[in-house]
Amino acid sequence: MKEAIEEKRDGCIVHIKVRIGNKCCFPAGYDAWRKRIEIEVSEKPEKGKANQQIIKTIASFFSLPSSSLSIAYGETSREKGIFIRKEKNEILRMLENGLQSSA
Repeated sequence: MKEAIEEKRDGCIVHIKVRIGNKCCFPAGYDAWRKRIEIEVSEKPEKGKANQQIIKTIASFFSLPSSSLSIAYGETSREKGIFIRKEKNEILRMLENGLQSSA
């Protein structure tokens, strides 16, 4: 899973794959082939609603304000990079715990 987290100055980019579903869930799984953390959102990708839900959901998961996150790339794609102002080891630990508790 650590391949889905790329260290940058002042934080990390978490590579995600978005699935549209009936509920919002993060982390919803790990795609080992694509090396991406999966997120499920309930909002349709219209007028940035899904992107807003993604930022809000991931920020909540990491107990950060939404202003600490941004979309680094993939604004109109299902495959996105989310910049998070947090250390890689802490992101990885929290994601691993989140995936274990949702399994």
